Amino acid sequence: MKKYYLSALLPLVFLAGCSTTPEQCDPSNTNIGIMDKISCNYSGNYQTRIDQKKQIIVDEQQANAQFKAIYASIEKQKNDSALSVSQKQAEQKKLKASLNNLTNEIKAKAKNRDDLQAQINDIDAQLKKVNGGSGSEIEKQAELQQLSNKLQQLQKALNL
Repeated sequence: MKKYYLSALLPLVFLAGCSTTPEQCDPSNTNIGIMDKISCNYSGNYQTRIDQKKQIIVDEQQANAQFKAIYASIEKQKNDSALSVSQKQAEQKKLKASLNNLTNEIKAKAKNRDDLQAQINDIDAQLKKVNGGSGSEIEKQAELQQLSNKLQQLQKALNL
């Protein structure tokens, strides 16, 4: 008779084992029964859950690597832009110095020529305006270049 009961219960045990899912087989869950634990162990649901968690970790590591690459790219662009700004400022400083030197040289050569004095004074006023102005660096660079061209024309007029 006992065999009859065991043979009737055995299919129920197998059905109970098939009815568990990987989500139900959480190792930290202490409220599941012994049959559920056996079912989770032998049906492979524990391993399935482990594999799912490993895949999540791998995906997160890949996303983290992508974020690190993006961050490194942003930092490189930030450093490059800071470098280019400092280079432009250095170039602008050199241009200002050369314009001041050229203006002083032309002033010294054109002391006796009244026709050029007005142009020199105009260029000098524009140079002071650019140096004291609050425009963008690009605008200042363009204005300084125009002043440089004017000074070169004056230099040619004076045969320097």
